[in-house]
Amino acid sequence: MDILNYRPAVAADTAAIREVSIQSYGQFENVLAPEHWQRMKHGMSDQGMLDELMRISTTFVCDAGNELAGVVFLVPSGNPTDIYPADWAYIRRLGVHPGYRGHGIGRRLTEMCVEQAEINGEKILGLHTSTIMPDARHLYGKLGFTLIRELAPILGQQYWLYSKDLQQ
Repeated sequence: MDILNYRPAVAADTAAIREVSIQSYGQFENVLAPEHWQRMKHGMSDQGMLDELMRISTTFVCDAGNELAGVVFLVPSGNPTDIYPADWAYIRRLGVHPGYRGHGIGRRLTEMCVEQAEINGEKILGLHTSTIMPDARHLYGKLGFTLIRELAPILGQQYWLYSKDLQQ
């Protein structure tokens, strides 16, 4: 395997980010109802949505040689949603290309988000994940995220909200 290089993303990475996102979430095509898969895929492939997410986030990527192997977005506090309060920073769309799974890429990208959130002075870091993502749930627990509550179903699936107190 190529040497892994972790770094902040740049604008020139957008096409590769879109592709690795679609590839990494492609495993859910056969799990989700067709209309939910189409909605998820649209969210991963829509250029306007990606541009906006990159505009408000710190985006970290992992390179493996000349290929993008993983991506994650750290959204700072001040960007509330129906899930996250305004005073929370949160992690979005952690994705690792299927060909690079099992090498700690998801863990390292998540750790980078925690480290950056601490540097930024964030107090709480949140994320949400689903029953169809057991590996992610296990990883987040190992990294000190605590289950806060069950969310209303998203894409027809059970989801949970997690947080990590960064002021310890």
